[in-house]
Amino acid sequence: MQGHMPDSPLNEPERGLQHSFMKSPVFNSLAVLGVVLATYIQIRELPDRRLLPPKEVALNVRPVELPVAPGPLRIAGAWVLTADDPRFGGLSGLAIDGTRFLAVSDLGGVVRFDPPSASRPLASLADLPAGPGPLGRKTSRDAEAVVRDPRGRGWWVAYEQRHSLWLYDDDFRRAQAEVTIEKPDWWSNRGIEAAIPDSEGLLVFAENGRETIRVGADGVHGASLEAGWDVADAARAPDGTAWLLLRTKGRQGITQAIAPLIQAGKGYRIGRAWPLPKAALDNYEGMVIAPKPGGGWRFWLVTDDGHRFRARTLLVALDLDSRKNARR
Repeated sequence: MQGHMPDSPLNEPERGLQHSFMKSPVFNSLAVLGVVLATYIQIRELPDRRLLPPKEVALNVRPVELPVAPGPLRIAGAWVLTADDPRFGGLSGLAIDGTRFLAVSDLGGVVRFDPPSASRPLASLADLPAGPGPLGRKTSRDAEAVVRDPRGRGWWVAYEQRHSLWLYDDDFRRAQAEVTIEKPDWWSNRGIEAAIPDSEGLLVFAENGRETIRVGADGVHGASLEAGWDVADAARAPDGTAWLLLRTKGRQGITQAIAPLIQAGKGYRIGRAWPLPKAALDNYEGMVIAPKPGGGWRFWLVTDDGHRFRARTLLVALDLDSRKNARR
């Protein structure tokens, strides 16, 4: 064959490059790292998004497989979610409201959507009626967490960029209260990332994994956190314990885990972290924990697609049996 169809000498430089890439396994890792860093470069201004009326649309649900992660968490299901509305994307925070999920978005949207088991899944979308700045820009309506008010007054939404907490009524039709978090040392895009109920107040977590803030009737009080990871979200388990959704970035992409929150003197630390099943660039930003029939817990997780081409909104169900709950 070589005699009848000799290679062109033009192929010689290509062969040399092929060998150099094969001898450089770091190349692929650096490429992934570059994508991750580009993803997390602070976006100061996204294009304006005009106010849109409330809308209900079909929710497209496609099952996918994920790699198994070591540890006690069992994958009960994973689905890619899509909907024909620009507000269905950039999701952060996750709660359960009746029979539906509830999330907020980084452009000031609120989304309720059916579980994958629904016979005809739907998503209901609306714009938050008020907030720390004009609607439609990431710098003014970057909602990162949503949590039920412990006193039953509605829902709290946490914003970064303009670090604050806003209380809305049950239907998100009006704002009822606002708490500004004065933290001049926080980066604009590294502020409040998670919040959980704490007695009659809230326990708020900074993305840096080093600070918590308790917000209550007696004011705003800070405490230390030793996480060793960034914080992406937090949730209360059915037994009242608190769990953190954790994140770190590196050459292999985005690595994530969950871990229990443990009181340590006047501050907090995390317990043993369990890795999460995911693709390299999936970015979990919402978590809620529900009881399973027959015992055990189900961790529901949702990813933030960051409004990026080819990124995905992923809903994942991970089961933890009751015997393992006690071995935190």
